[in-house]
Amino acid sequence: MKESQQLNLEFSPLVEQGFDLAECPRWDWRQKAWCWVNIPAGELWRLKDGKAESRQWNDMLGCAAMWGESGFVLGTKSGVYLLESWEAERQQIAPLVKTHPRMRFNDGRAAPGGRFMAGTRNGAKEGDQGQFHQLMAGGKLEKMPMFAWTCNGLAFSPCGKILYWADTGTSLVYRADYNPETGEYGESTVFCDLTDFDGRPDGASVDSEGAYWVAMYSGKSVVRIGTDGVVTHVIPVPADNPTMVALGGEKGDQLVVTSAESANGPGRVLTAQVDWTGIKEPLVTVL
Repeated sequence: MKESQQLNLEFSPLVEQGFDLAECPRWDWRQKAWCWVNIPAGELWRLKDGKAESRQWNDMLGCAAMWGESGFVLGTKSGVYLLESWEAERQQIAPLVKTHPRMRFNDGRAAPGGRFMAGTRNGAKEGDQGQFHQLMAGGKLEKMPMFAWTCNGLAFSPCGKILYWADTGTSLVYRADYNPETGEYGESTVFCDLTDFDGRPDGASVDSEGAYWVAMYSGKSVVRIGTDGVVTHVIPVPADNPTMVALGGEKGDQLVVTSAESANGPGRVLTAQVDWTGIKEPLVTVL
């Protein structure tokens, strides 16, 4: 079996602000901007033309996906919302029906084919586990048989026909077949077991070669996994709790890693250059 390589990169802050729990970095190719969320504060951030600005709601914001020319679909504690433009008021598409007050949407993104997909998190770890949901036409949230106390690591292969997700608690990454045209999916099977690596798998992305990059929460690192399920690289990150990774920017080779606060300081949004490129993030088109 191949041994993973340690890849040392030179990270710098994308922005100077600190955050409680920065997550869901995305390269917005429509607006030539980097976007991310600060979950506890209900904030959607973007860095455009060198200026950082945010929108805020009194609702924990777990994830955001691009919609239309400048809008977003938001996955929050209370449900799924449409934000038609940066300046618009959000509109609820579907409520999150839950049995435990600490359940909220966590990791999510636009799936190939245009459906919004997101997993939930039950921070209490009692009652119902979190679960992935897919937004279908007509605003119906379809529950998917993918369960974890913290559903994470959602990403798709460049061809759009493989879905990846992570169970943070067990450090297992799964894969399943996916049909972008219909939204149908196959049974989840273990893709990679990360229990021997520092930290736990959190948010993820896929590069143009099909490799899966995942932030290792409490592990001060990002792990790159090849299409065969074998870890190729471990990348140290100057943050205690990396939460998610994205590849984008004008040339596609800009790595952005978000993180959560720790005893050593606030969460950050960090960036470095890499020798790989990301894939274009799809828009949500099915509502």
